[in-house]
Amino acid sequence: MVKVSISLPNNTQITFESEESEVLHEVVGMVLRDLPRDLMQSPSDGGGNTAVATAGKSNTSALSTATSTPGPAPAVEPNTPAATAPSNPNIEPASGISDGTAIPSEFLSESGRAAYIAFCQNANPLGDMRRVVVAAEGANRHFGVDGVNAEELGWLFNVAGWRKPGNFTQTLRNAARSKFGWLERIPGRSGRYAATTLGLSKTLLSS
Repeated sequence: MVKVSISLPNNTQITFESEESEVLHEVVGMVLRDLPRDLMQSPSDGGGNTAVATAGKSNTSALSTATSTPGPAPAVEPNTPAATAPSNPNIEPASGISDGTAIPSEFLSESGRAAYIAFCQNANPLGDMRRVVVAAEGANRHFGVDGVNAEELGWLFNVAGWRKPGNFTQTLRNAARSKFGWLERIPGRSGRYAATTLGLSKTLLSS
């Protein structure tokens, strides 16, 4: 057991006892650093006064007296909590999507999402172009959007549980070519496509 007594100039005495000398070292440092200056100064002089500390071990008869000035004490590292990761501002879909694709704001409706999933499962299209047509039509029917672009198709394919093609932009263009005519560009809306009547007849099992 280690015991430390600190006598202040105003006849106040502070005593600490601990089994660990490191703990006492930190406590004494905090006391010398944080005590109000009026307690550390003698009434007779306003300069830098000293505090006398006497330390002794209970199992020995040796005593040591040390005089120290209330100078800078060893810095005590604050015990700060572990930093927490910032919350993601994007709303994660409730359908188990795990690739980090953010939900476009137009597609936040839970009821619309459920109806869209059922629509895609009922259509059960085969091939990337047919799936793009079904996704575009499903988004129009159940989310009220006017056509889709390549970025939105990424989220729509995730919700439907379909494998993504290598390039959505190219798939959209292919389906819109005159050879197929399953999609059409929306005038004044760059990169947005909507399903055509021909495309729906080729992809939907029932309307």
